[in-house]
Amino acid sequence: MAEIFRHVALQKYKAPVDDVTAKRIKEVHDDLGAQAPTVRAISHGPDLGVRPNGYDYGLVADFDDAEGWKAYSAHPAHDVVRSVMKDIVESAVVCQFTVTVPDVDESGRGA
Repeated sequence: MAEIFRHVALQKYKAPVDDVTAKRIKEVHDDLGAQAPTVRAISHGPDLGVRPNGYDYGLVADFDDAEGWKAYSAHPAHDVVRSVMKDIVESAVVCQFTVTVPDVDESGRGA
């Protein structure tokens, strides 16, 4: 078993976003996940609205350690995300914690 560093961010928007803005939000988060080399896994998306009063957008990103997250946070693609989100987000919350995951072999299967 191995431990990974998990970063969870939730954002509340100032107002609902239109389809063009929603598409841009998705694109910049996808790009960040693809460009930042320390990201092990990333998932993100708008709230589905199943439970009332949720945040508007959520992101979960996994790293080998806190240093990997720091590199991700400093990556230029993260500046693009910040630029897009700065006028949209009213508030945000973040939580970071470790998660135990099974060891994997070269094939990607559990060892």
